[in-house]
Amino acid sequence: MWYAQVKIRKRVRYGKSIIFRFAHERKLYGSRRIQEKFGLGPMDKKIGEYWAISAHDNGLSKIKNGKYKGETLKDVYLNHRELFANDPHDKFPLLVKINEIQEPCSVQVHPDDAYARKHEKDYGKAEFCLWLDVEEGTKIIRGHSAKTKEEFRKAIEEKAWDTLFVRKSVHTNEFVYTPAGTIHGIEGKLMMAEVQQSSDVTYRIYDYDRKDANGNMRELHIDQAIKVTNIPHIESDVHPTVTMLEGNEVIEYVNEKYFSVTRYKIQNEIQINNPSYSLCLPLSGNGILHIDGKDYDIQVGIGFIITSHTKRYSIQGNIDLLVSVPK
Repeated sequence: MWYAQVKIRKRVRYGKSIIFRFAHERKLYGSRRIQEKFGLGPMDKKIGEYWAISAHDNGLSKIKNGKYKGETLKDVYLNHRELFANDPHDKFPLLVKINEIQEPCSVQVHPDDAYARKHEKDYGKAEFCLWLDVEEGTKIIRGHSAKTKEEFRKAIEEKAWDTLFVRKSVHTNEFVYTPAGTIHGIEGKLMMAEVQQSSDVTYRIYDYDRKDANGNMRELHIDQAIKVTNIPHIESDVHPTVTMLEGNEVIEYVNEKYFSVTRYKIQNEIQINNPSYSLCLPLSGNGILHIDGKDYDIQVGIGFIITSHTKRYSIQGNIDLLVSVPK
């Protein structure tokens, strides 16, 4: 596993801010654009997913600075809950990543908490996706046309993909919020930032008859998918709010059951409140994070957490920052 390096201007007092090394995953649908855009990862591998902030066992982030340097986010969360507003979740609740899609992404669905806890010993998965770079003509699959489980199963058995799946065009800087139970997929090429519950449970319904690296057909999960899919399809009703703060555009995309996601397009120095603890992912540009008179360099693509010991922080520079707050 390869880890990025982060340059730190001055050491901030322990527990105020945590900067991470990251994990990456090779995927059939990946490419080398994550390395090219963010300068992260080996160029000899196709990376489909870059897990910027993760305490999930399938891709653990390691801390790059301060008292807990070298430890995983998972361990620090379990042993130092005071840094995370004494969050009652038994496991770290969110995962922040960047995905690169160059081939169709399987049509899939994620279970809710109740089903995932019972059958997978994991969280369910609701997710937010922000399209960062979309090739013209790209479409997402979003929902289905079936009205009953019987109709849904019949369409799958008959492979009636064109009539079963609902397809929608997407463009750069648009977003979707996908609750558990929502059928979704991607047909085309794009890069996206994703905030989700910390779960790696996915049930594939259709995978374009692809084979894995060993030449075997990839596994599908039809029975599980039928059990957890919302039938009929329920479209989430979310609308962003746009405000100006100290001359900077602020877009709150979602404020839902599991998390809120806000984008700060920073051009002037900005003061940001930290209601509990915040997961931050710089999407472009560069800047400086100020906490208690000390400074961090902010590097594009390198995730960091503002812990609950900090109630307010400031950032200056020219930077596009995605901030998620767990609930």
